[in-house]
Amino acid sequence: MTTGILKKIDDLLEKALYYISGILLIIIAAIVFTAVVMRYVFNEPPLWADEAPRVFFLWMTYLGIAVATKQGRNIRVTHFIDKIAPKPRVILETFMHCLVLIMLATLIWYSFPILKLQAGGSMLSTGWSWLWLYTPVTVGSILMLFYQFRLMIASYQQYKVKIGEDV
Repeated sequence: MTTGILKKIDDLLEKALYYISGILLIIIAAIVFTAVVMRYVFNEPPLWADEAPRVFFLWMTYLGIAVATKQGRNIRVTHFIDKIAPKPRVILETFMHCLVLIMLATLIWYSFPILKLQAGGSMLSTGWSWLWLYTPVTVGSILMLFYQFRLMIASYQQYKVKIGEDV
């Protein structure tokens, strides 16, 4: 019962992140197009045309990376690892997952002082808090940490049967 509800919530979160990333891409394209038209046609470039797309780009990137991590589509070279026997392979993959988890945990840990430092300031042209620019790294890293941990568990479960055959 609860796993069905959790699966639905998980799928809903994935779809939300996916569609939010897509909407942000459309917004970025519209802002850049508007800025180019304003600059070259009307000779009046909007001041916010540099900061706003940068903020939206960071959010789009880190939310999109979280979706890619959940789907297991992060970049990795599998040419050699595919040729390894199941037992050493699961050990190597677990080690690689642990390295990624350590990197993400470190990134999250050191992002909090940066968020605290930037909390009081605001961007000049938009007036938005600097947190809008720095928060995507933290939010995306937390999502990636969660999904990477799940990938590690799935990797172990996938090779569990094959390891039993080796022993």
